[in-house]
Amino acid sequence: MDNISQMIKNMGVMAYILPAFAILYVVGIVVWTKKRKQGYEKWLADHPDAVKIYLTTSFNPITSKSLVGRVLSPNAYPQIAYEGTKSVIYALPGVVDVELTYSYTRPGVLHKNVTTTWGPTKLSLEVERGKTYSLTFDKKEETFKLSEER
Repeated sequence: MDNISQMIKNMGVMAYILPAFAILYVVGIVVWTKKRKQGYEKWLADHPDAVKIYLTTSFNPITSKSLVGRVLSPNAYPQIAYEGTKSVIYALPGVVDVELTYSYTRPGVLHKNVTTTWGPTKLSLEVERGKTYSLTFDKKEETFKLSEER
């Protein structure tokens, strides 16, 4: 215990600055996350007929899959939103324009990892009121697929 107190004394002012900075950082992240969530909730409250389009990838512990996008339509929430760990696009019924990129990373033989990327691809998605959709990427056909969730 004496060693720890001596080490703190030797650090001087830094012994107080570093923990204070870490605490401020964590508080800032919590506040930012709550503000972001309030923005989603406000937009959904203002648009009760909004549609959800989930950006879906499968899980595999060996490979890494990433489906990222950008909302181009003025009739959608201006960015990709998050529900927990899921990425979602909130949009009004009708046509939603998005730009999507899919990346697939697998262990390589000659290199540590091999990444293949498709996109960015611009898509116009036709969505109907009161429905929830799932947007996935089919590697065999190399296309994005929009399907209705049940």
